Amino acid sequence: MPPPDEEMRIEAHFEESKIGLVFPSQEALGGFFKEALAHQAFLLRLDQKPEPFVAFAFSAQVANGTSLNFQAVPVQIFNQEGAFETAFQFTDWTAALDHQLESMVQPSRKDGLADKPQPVIVDTVENLGSSPVFRIKEMDAPQRIQLALKADRGERVILCHDTMAPVLVNLLSNPQLDSENVLTIAKSPYASPDILQRVASDRRWLASADIRIALVRNPKTPTPIAQRLLDTLPMNELRTLAKVGNSKEDLRRMALALVMKSQSSR
Repeated sequence: MPPPDEEMRIEAHFEESKIGLVFPSQEALGGFFKEALAHQAFLLRLDQKPEPFVAFAFSAQVANGTSLNFQAVPVQIFNQEGAFETAFQFTDWTAALDHQLESMVQPSRKDGLADKPQPVIVDTVENLGSSPVFRIKEMDAPQRIQLALKADRGERVILCHDTMAPVLVNLLSNPQLDSENVLTIAKSPYASPDILQRVASDRRWLASADIRIALVRNPKTPTPIAQRLLDTLPMNELRTLAKVGNSKEDLRRMALALVMKSQSSR
């Protein structure tokens, strides 16, 4: 174990679903994220049990430094002698966060995010292998494709972020699929036009405004489908889509026309 002053400090506010990670050094922060991003998940030892599958807002910083803000959901929780070893999966990591992270660790960086992963990366527990995050990471493509058909809630949360379209196709055939899973698929850059068309043809999912918005925003959604969904979107979303550069030109024009029509009818 590292000495106390070398450990990452966890500042959890469960009532607000917020967790702060304060690192003793840039090297520690870089080491944590190097390992966590390799797995798209990380473990934290908490003194209170978090609500499973509820998104937590995280901030990560070196003491008195710039904060890196991201979201993650607890997908597996182990009770370990009064503490809760919790596996979190990233939900919103973007290229912009990669750049911000790089700038935060740059002074200590030579090769990769940090020269050596620090001991604060994750807590090791004997049953870590039972966490779906780490278990699914070890599966090959055919295994993930088959799992998608019968995946439970925790497994679906992970598989919805899969980079293979056949996994996403089989998830849509999973009888336990819920609207949060479908929303993730609708936002996925790995969803093919056929997958997005299938989502758009199911009335269960189109009842959700968030899913309709995600379908219109996804550049892989076939244009006729996106156009059909435009006039079902909230006006604030139409105003956003009407702005130059936010969408395909034909969708932008249609969104602008709908906004102008609404304004003229007042």
